[in-house]
Amino acid sequence: MSSTRLPRLFVFAGTRRGLVVFGALTLLSGATMLPALATMADHGASVLAFESAAGVDRSREILDEWGSAGKTAMWWQLALDMPFLVGYGLFLAGACAAVAHRARETGQPRLERAAAVFVWLGPIAAASDFTQNVSLALLLSGHVEQPWPRISALAAPTTTWLGAAAAVFALAGAVATRRRTRQGNPDEPGFV
Repeated sequence: MSSTRLPRLFVFAGTRRGLVVFGALTLLSGATMLPALATMADHGASVLAFESAAGVDRSREILDEWGSAGKTAMWWQLALDMPFLVGYGLFLAGACAAVAHRARETGQPRLERAAAVFVWLGPIAAASDFTQNVSLALLLSGHVEQPWPRISALAAPTTTWLGAAAAVFALAGAVATRRRTRQGNPDEPGFV
């Protein structure tokens, strides 16, 4: 499987320009979430506690602790998490697409095939994060019943493990394909 068969968006995300764009989107949206995260923690429970509550009673307890300030902060966090998950999902896809491209150029077909699989982990992690956001929004909307707390609790580690696996693969792949690249062309694969 050639890296040219990857979706065009992933191939673009794997260029220097794409990695900068999606990396910046991730960092900017992540930074804008910090005040909301602090507000929730200041009103009783962190967002991580709410995401992993898993039970109806614990979810209700957290919502009661937060009061309107914490709930409003959670709504802001969910809104800001949308560009964040798009950013990291495509950044990770791009990083793995860059590995696939470089593996092809350095004559490492097995690494290229592996990268073509790992390229999907970032977007799948982002989809898991989106599923979690939907379940949390339903909880915030007053639907404090199963399966929403359980879905959120299952999505959290799924998102983390998939994202971490893509990141570790991309880093290892960047090292394995390290070579001199042409400077100055933003459409070249990333990892200068």
